[in-house]
Amino acid sequence: MNKTFALALCLSLLPAAGAAAVKGADGVTVNVTAPKRVVALNGTTLELIYKLGKQKTLVGTDVTGTFPANKIPSVGHWAQLPAEGIISLKPDLVVGTADNFAAGKNGTVVAQLRAAGVNVLVLPASDTGGLAGVTTRLNMLAQVYGTPSAAQALNRNFGTQLAAIRANLPARAPRVIFLYAHSPSDASIYGTSGGADTLITMAGGKNAAPFADTRTLTAEALVAINPDAIILLERGMQSVGGVDGLLKMPGVAQTNAGRGRRFYTVDNSVRWIGPRLPEFALKLARAWKADFR
Repeated sequence: MNKTFALALCLSLLPAAGAAAVKGADGVTVNVTAPKRVVALNGTTLELIYKLGKQKTLVGTDVTGTFPANKIPSVGHWAQLPAEGIISLKPDLVVGTADNFAAGKNGTVVAQLRAAGVNVLVLPASDTGGLAGVTTRLNMLAQVYGTPSAAQALNRNFGTQLAAIRANLPARAPRVIFLYAHSPSDASIYGTSGGADTLITMAGGKNAAPFADTRTLTAEALVAINPDAIILLERGMQSVGGVDGLLKMPGVAQTNAGRGRRFYTVDNSVRWIGPRLPEFALKLARAWKADFR
């Protein structure tokens, strides 16, 4: 736990206001001065731009860009980004994360956009790096927009939130799994990589999954893991029919979590690590502090 907080608090030095040359995670430097038409791919990128007060520059996003306002035109699914659709928005800058650009059918989209003369800034992956990774992405965007003071304010707020989490950790760390469900018959257990793992650790839990990747839910696997608690996305809990439906899924009722009805829902964006991560972690920590004494 201390290691997580130490990483989160190792905040990068912010650049001077007005700096416009930003080196992306792919090694390509982008030179943009005060962008006015920005396409932000990945909901965490959109959130960070809002945090910097530059939401009026946004002209497009993908389907994950729904918070804090679901009003930015969408170019489509994050794993199938259409270069033509993005270009049609006439952006002077496209910003996305390395995991977003590498996902699904997106392998060539950056090259296609650059070939068309579009500036593309590739931020570090949003599914790794914890809060320190959020800070890195925030500072890169602050450099693009020339808004270091806004980034500094958010970084200070992160520190305050982390202190609140530390004050609300459970007395004993629950063994937790993250269940990603589309329906009662279609669910997977997320392993020890990605945003869900970061959230569990930050909130004072221990990811009980004995693997790093994602595995299809089976009764045998879940009973063998026997978690103390299960977390799902809010839409995942809805898709399985609530607590009663969850208890009918393979193996759930036979676990410590099922017997104690220790089920917790988290925001639908948690697979990607964004600026609300401390907020999500604090909510979980408080719940676990009450339930695991």
